[in-house]
Amino acid sequence: MGFEPTRACAQTLSKRSEWTTIRLLQMVFIISGKRYNLVMENILLTDEWGKSYEKVIFPGKAEDEKILYATREAPMMLMIRLVGFSVVDAVTVLVGSLMIANMGKTLGFTYGGMVVIILLIGAVVMFGGLWWIAQVYKKTVFIITSRRLTKFIHTTPWTRYQMSLGLDKVVDSGAYSKGYIQAIFRLGTFVARSSAGNIKNFKIENIHYAEDLHNWMNKLMFIFNKDVKELDNFRPFVAKPMGKRD
Repeated sequence: MGFEPTRACAQTLSKRSEWTTIRLLQMVFIISGKRYNLVMENILLTDEWGKSYEKVIFPGKAEDEKILYATREAPMMLMIRLVGFSVVDAVTVLVGSLMIANMGKTLGFTYGGMVVIILLIGAVVMFGGLWWIAQVYKKTVFIITSRRLTKFIHTTPWTRYQMSLGLDKVVDSGAYSKGYIQAIFRLGTFVARSSAGNIKNFKIENIHYAEDLHNWMNKLMFIFNKDVKELDNFRPFVAKPMGKRD
């Protein structure tokens, strides 16, 4: 009987120990989850940029450099390229198949297997080309930060070149539309004119709200020339209609 209190205390301590262990594990999972959410993603590889670009970085970004605007070409430009490539590929396969069939009938050889091979090659080229175009589109990004304008132009899914223009080198900016495609889809071209001799103009082509971006850029340059420290509170540009930019 004398051992009953000791046994009860041991059971109580065991339960408390289990509860403490569970709480510690919960805290570890919570902390791990927060750390995971804070992992920054490469802006060239993701579509989740965040409202203020707080989720992404780009190659060469400085720690105190703030992303104020980032964009790709308008999505319809991707669709135009995909559809155009698909049509060209399909027409090429069709013409090639008809030519082989006519030659087979004229020369009297079996052409069914050759037509199948052409169709398979056409399918491989089509899917490979569509993937190629989509990757190049996704990885080509234009960025404006609190220090510079920069753009990553991918010529292939694996190779690119980067061009940057410091805010201190920007003389003025402008916006205009050119060609039937921009007119039909209401797109525009933003251009920042440079005082640097090796860079004449910095262009962002085929985007929505190019004129609004130009006006926002003028405000950015005014703040930059007035007091660089105020850029920490400068609002990023939101490519939406007026009244829907909050």
